[in-house]
Amino acid sequence: MGMAAASSIDNPSAIFYNPALLVYQKGFGISMGDTIIIPDTHFDDLLTGKRVSARPKTHHLPNLYIKYTKDDLSFGVGMFSPFGLSTEWPKGWVGRYINTFAEIRTTYINPVIAYRVNSYLSFGLGLSFVKSSVTMKNAIDLSLWGAPDGIAKLTGDGDGIGYNVAITLKLPKQYTVSFTYRSPTEIKFNGKVHFSTNPLLKPFFPDGNASTKITFPFVAVAGVSKNIGPLTIEGDILYTGWSSLNSYKVKFDNGMPEQFYYKDWFNTPSIAIGANYQWKRSIEIRAGYMYDKSPVPKKTLGPELPDNTRNIFTLGTTYKKDQFKIDLGYQATFFKRVSSSRSITGLRGTYSNFAHLILLGLTYSR
Repeated sequence: MGMAAASSIDNPSAIFYNPALLVYQKGFGISMGDTIIIPDTHFDDLLTGKRVSARPKTHHLPNLYIKYTKDDLSFGVGMFSPFGLSTEWPKGWVGRYINTFAEIRTTYINPVIAYRVNSYLSFGLGLSFVKSSVTMKNAIDLSLWGAPDGIAKLTGDGDGIGYNVAITLKLPKQYTVSFTYRSPTEIKFNGKVHFSTNPLLKPFFPDGNASTKITFPFVAVAGVSKNIGPLTIEGDILYTGWSSLNSYKVKFDNGMPEQFYYKDWFNTPSIAIGANYQWKRSIEIRAGYMYDKSPVPKKTLGPELPDNTRNIFTLGTTYKKDQFKIDLGYQATFFKRVSSSRSITGLRGTYSNFAHLILLGLTYSR
C-alpha cells in the first residue's frame, strides 16, 4: 500500500508500523518475510560524457514479528532491517578517490506492548535495540610515488537504543486515525582503517583503529484510513528527521588527522496513499503510491549514496488458507535524475537510479 499502513495494518508487522493496532488482532500471531531489492544505478560524467554503472547486486532485508493478545493487552517483538544497502563502483572509475564501495547493515530488535483503553482508544510503546555495521572503500592516488592506486578500507560496528510510541483512535463511520513516532538512535561505531598499498609505501599508510558517531533519524507518521465495505483506503504523511546526519567525524589512533564529513541533510516529508480490497474470502489485492522526497542537497551529493526524490508505485496480494496468509508484493521505485555539478566532492555529472523491490511474507495466526 505504498507505506500507507499506520491506521490499517492487520498483521503482526504492526509492531513496526503501529503497535497500538496489535490489540485488535486476537490471540497469537507470527509473521516473517523478506524484501528483495534490485537497484540499478548509473553516473554520466559531465566532462567525458561516459556512463559508469554501479555493479549490480541484490539485497535482502528480512523481517520477523511475533505477537500475543489477550483481552485488551498485547505483547510483541519484531526483528527487521530498515537500513541495509550497498553501492559498489567499478575499479578505475572517475570517482574512485571519493568512493568505490559503501555499505550499511542495520538490525532492529523491537519489543513492544500495547493497551486498549476502550473501544475507540489504544496506545503502543516499544524499545529498539539497534546493531549496525558500515564499510567504506576508496582508492588512494599513489602516482607521485610512481605506484598504482592503493585502497583504503574503513569498517566499523556499533549499537544503540531507541523507542517507538503510537496512538490509535477508532472513530465513527469506520474511520481510524493513528499517530506514530520512532525516535532517533545514536550509534557509536568502533572499527578499523586498513590500507592496501605498495609494501614500500606501507610505513606512510599505517593501519589503525577508528571511531565515529552517527544518529539514525526519527520518523513521525500521521495516518487516516476508511473502511467502505470490502475496501480500505488510507493516506499517511511521514516526516523523517534526516538532519541528524548533518555531519560526522571519524577519529583515528594511527596518527592520521581527524576526518570531517559535511552532509547538510535536511528533514523531509513524504506522502503515501494506498487501498486494499477484499476480492474474495481468501484473496485480497492492494495498491499504493508514495512521494518520497530526498534529504540530500546537491552540494553534498556523492557516489556513496546517489539519492534523489522518488516516485514509488506498489502492487500486492494476500492469499489466505485456514490460519495461514501468504503475501506477495512488488514495488517500482523511480528516482529523479540529479546533477552533482555543484557538489563539494568535485565529481561532476548526473546520477540516475531505478529499483525493483519484491516483497514476500508468511503469517500464521490462531
